[in-house]
Amino acid sequence: MMTGTKRKKRAVLLEYTLLVCSILPLVFAASAAVYSNDLFFGGFGAVGKSVVHLYQRIVTVISLPIP
Repeated sequence: MMTGTKRKKRAVLLEYTLLVCSILPLVFAASAAVYSNDLFFGGFGAVGKSVVHLYQRIVTVISLPIP
């Protein structure tokens, strides 16, 4: 028969396992939106391209000389 503390430890472990398994699909979906990994060529996805363009605009504005 299991003791109370051992049962609680297993319940917490199960809770963390379920939490991780429920978050991982969201992480994979977000990473697929940012970066698309094709078979031979990797590239940015729809969200990733907009982030790259925003970064390029910010860097361009910062690097322009101030008159």
